[in-house]
Amino acid sequence: MILVGVDGSPASREALRWALVQAVKTGDTVEATMAWLREPEFVAATSMGVHPHADTPGHRYPARELHAIVEEVRAVVPGAPPVAEVTIVGDARTALAQASRQADLLVVGAHGHSGLWFLPGSVTANCLRHATCPVVVVPPGRT
Repeated sequence: MILVGVDGSPASREALRWALVQAVKTGDTVEATMAWLREPEFVAATSMGVHPHADTPGHRYPARELHAIVEEVRAVVPGAPPVAEVTIVGDARTALAQASRQADLLVVGAHGHSGLWFLPGSVTANCLRHATCPVVVVPPGRT
């Protein structure tokens, strides 16, 4: 199984595309994983038990976001296999390292901050140090 870390960035979309192309060649299955941190929220006491921020547009819906990304990327890879979609509440560094125990390959995208894509960010560096399977880092614009 090819595990792909997806965070919504262009780099993670490239990583997912690379993994899908690889899966077409090898017949492997693909799992896209999005880890996200739930931000603490203060809710003032309200009458009627109604959550005052229920319709706040700033809230994330990671499962929907991940599904949209997977469908967008699958559409551009001919013969792309189905993708298992996993959302995890927690730190991406820890989540991907733990999920790598079940994977044959972990794929992450390099964000290329300041044009230095070869200097790994904290998630990529942690995956390189702690993943229990081989790790592919897809550089920007290389798929």
